[in-house]
Amino acid sequence: MRVHVDPSMCQAHNRRHSAAPEVYELDDMGFGHASMTTVPKELEEAARLGALACPERAISVRDDSSDKAE
Repeated sequence: MRVHVDPSMCQAHNRRHSAAPEVYELDDMGFGHASMTTVPKELEEAARLGALACPERAISVRDDSSDKAE
């Protein structure tokens, strides 16, 4: 699984970080980014929850195994 945070869409609500701090980090201004682009299997559910928590839908999640965007 791969994740990407679109910085042009992020409004710094920090919900993704609250939901999955092991996957999503905050910069000094409170804007989020993915701490990793390739997510290990054990963190996939956290990555999905963090993406769903983003009100701007600034996070894209891609399941490499099916090559299908979520």
